[in-house]
Amino acid sequence: MKRTALLAMALTFASTAAADQVGFFLVGAQYQQDNGLRFGVGLPVVGFFGSGGGLALSGDVSYLIPTGAANTGLDAYYGFGLGASFVLATGSGASVGGLSLSPNVLAGLNFNTGTAFTPFVEGSVGPTISFASASGGGSTSSGLGFGFGFGVRLGVNYRLN
Repeated sequence: MKRTALLAMALTFASTAAADQVGFFLVGAQYQQDNGLRFGVGLPVVGFFGSGGGLALSGDVSYLIPTGAANTGLDAYYGFGLGASFVLATGSGASVGGLSLSPNVLAGLNFNTGTAFTPFVEGSVGPTISFASASGGGSTSSGLGFGFGFGVRLGVNYRLN
């Protein structure tokens, strides 16, 4: 019984891992499972200047749904996701930090090359909820904001099998 359970687990992981992809886009990396679940991490801003610096770190989880229509080497997909970003900057005796959450809908195209490498382009839109806090000169302030944002992701995926 124990061997059967281990064999079933091994076959399950072997079949799902066979079509998983790892990808890189302009400011980050992503891992996409064959079931459409994608995890991404980005480092959109890093800077050190004069007496301070700044750092922005982002991450997202998305669910991608293929349209099923393959035309001329293009595979379209759509989906939804949730992104989060963190920003921290300091300089000249002041500092600011912020966190934002961005639920979104997305659509994209995979450009089939006939190899393990697949370039892609994707766009997303959705609301953004942000919280920021700043301090300097003996005072501190914070606030909550709501807005609407969009994003573009250009990159290439590599199929792991």
